[in-house]
Amino acid sequence: MTSIRATTEQNDKARWGAGSDVTANASATAFCYPPRETVKGGVLADLLSGRTITHLDCWHDHGSSRLAHHIYVLKADGWPVHVVEKEVPTCRGRRAQIAFYSLTPETIAAAGERGQRFVAQGAKEAA
Repeated sequence: MTSIRATTEQNDKARWGAGSDVTANASATAFCYPPRETVKGGVLADLLSGRTITHLDCWHDHGSSRLAHHIYVLKADGWPVHVVEKEVPTCRGRRAQIAFYSLTPETIAAAGERGQRFVAQGAKEAA
């Protein structure tokens, strides 16, 4: 007989794939970390480093035009990503609404040393 925890862990590993760093339990401070080399991992590292990112940042930094999807998945996995929509001017003079995504300082603190190691891992790989 398989325990619920083992089944949850197995499902999380299937969701994230090989190489993921999964922590799934009922604790409010237990976060799921996607593989660092994925776009979701890069976006999470950006957020954990205190950055506020937009779709354009994701396109430039990670080569993905799907930031909203990556945020959706991170939120589904327990990351309380904060979203603020702002109206900005476009190059042709019209106004557009864009989303700015961030984590609160409290969430970054709750991720603790493990979150900072996750950020540092990406910085080391980029260097």
